[in-house]
Amino acid sequence: MVHTMSTLLIKNPAQIVSPRPGSLRGAALNDPVVRTGRSVLLRDGHIAAIAPLEELDVPQDAKVLDATGRTVIPGLVDCHTHLVFGGSRADEFAQRTAGATYEEIAAKGGGIAGTVQATRESSKDELFELAEARLNRAMRHGVTTMEVKSGYGLDLTTELKMLEVTAELDAVHPVDLVPTFLGAHAVPKGVSKADYLAQVREMIPEAANSAKFCDVFCEEGYFTPAESVEIMELAVKHGMLPRLHADQFNAIGCVDVAIDLGAVSVDHLEAMNEEGAKKLAASDVVGVLLPGVSLFLDIPYAPARTLIDAGCIPAIATDFNPGSNMTLNLPLMMSLACMQMRMSVDEALACVTQNAAHALRLPEAGCIEPGWQADLLVLDTANYRDLVYFYGENLVQTVIKKGVPHAAR
Repeated sequence: MVHTMSTLLIKNPAQIVSPRPGSLRGAALNDPVVRTGRSVLLRDGHIAAIAPLEELDVPQDAKVLDATGRTVIPGLVDCHTHLVFGGSRADEFAQRTAGATYEEIAAKGGGIAGTVQATRESSKDELFELAEARLNRAMRHGVTTMEVKSGYGLDLTTELKMLEVTAELDAVHPVDLVPTFLGAHAVPKGVSKADYLAQVREMIPEAANSAKFCDVFCEEGYFTPAESVEIMELAVKHGMLPRLHADQFNAIGCVDVAIDLGAVSVDHLEAMNEEGAKKLAASDVVGVLLPGVSLFLDIPYAPARTLIDAGCIPAIATDFNPGSNMTLNLPLMMSLACMQMRMSVDEALACVTQNAAHALRLPEAGCIEPGWQADLLVLDTANYRDLVYFYGENLVQTVIKKGVPHAAR
C-alpha cells in the first residue's frame, strides 16, 4: 500500500513562540523560543521543519495556511477538568449569588449530591452530547489536549459510564482526552466512609482498564492522607498513575503523601505554605494551579510566586466543574494567573503547554520543535502576549490538531 503523507505549510507568521522542551521551573519558565521570519512545515501530524520559507522543501500538493501578521503558539493543554457530568447547577449559582449558603443548598439536595444524582440518571448518550458541546467550546479557546476526571458517579456503574463516555468522545473528537478515575471524590449520601472506601477499592481494578490516572480529593471532611495512600497504592498496583487534589482549603499533609508516592501532580494548592512549596520543589511533582476556582468561589489564590520562586514545576488548568468553575476558557485562566497570582506572561504560557503536558506525562505535546506532535494555534494578533492581555476574549483563529486545521470561529 502506498502511504500518502499529508503536509501543511503555516506560511509567514509574525511570530512563532514556544516554551523550550522539558518540564520547566525557575528561570526556564521565562525563556521561550521566539522565532520571526520563519514558517512551519507539518507532515503526518508532526512538525517537520521550522525555517525561512525559501529553505523549506514544500511539496506541490501541500495545503497552505497563510499566517501573515499572526502568531503561532503550541496548542493548549488543560490538565485538570471534570468535563463529563449530568444536570446543571445554574439555579444553585443564582441562589448563592442571592445569599444562600452552601449548607442551605446542600440541605435541599444540591451541591455535589445533586450532580451525582443527575449523572447517575443520565444515559451515556446524554452525557456524551453534553460533554461534546463543552469540548467544542474548549477547543475554540485553543485547547488541543484535555484531562477528564470521573467522580460524579460514586458507584461502579456510573464511574465506568463516565470513563466510557470519555473514551468514546476521545475516539471521535480532534481534542485528545486523558482519562482519570476519581472515585474518591466524596462519600455518597447514605453510605459510611468505611463502606465507601471498600467500594472504591473494588472499583479500581475495573477503572484501571480505562483510566491513565487515579485521583483522590485529599481534604478535611473528604479523604485523609492515610486513606489517600491506601487508594493510591492499590491504583498503582493496577497500573494507574497517582495524582491528588491537595491543599485546597487546608494543608493536612496531602502534598507529603503525593511526593512519597511519586505522584505526577498535586492540584489546587490554595492553602499551600512555604514549607510545602520547598518540599514540592525538591520533587518532580507538578503543582497544578486553578485560578478560576479562586475567582468563582471567592477564596484565596494559590501562592504561585512562592511555588515558582521555590523551584516548583507549575501548571495552570481550568478545573471546569459544575460547583466551582464553569468556564473552559484556558487563556482566561492565564490572564487570572498574571493579574491575581503575580505570574509573568511567559510563565503562564509554559504552564498551559509544556508543564501541563508534563503533568499528563505526554512527551510529544506542548512545544513547537521538529519531531513534536503538530498541535498548534494561530492567533489573530502579531504579539503572543495579547492572548493574555485581552483577557476574556478569544484571539484563537485556527486550531491545528495533529497537523489538521480547524477553524476556531
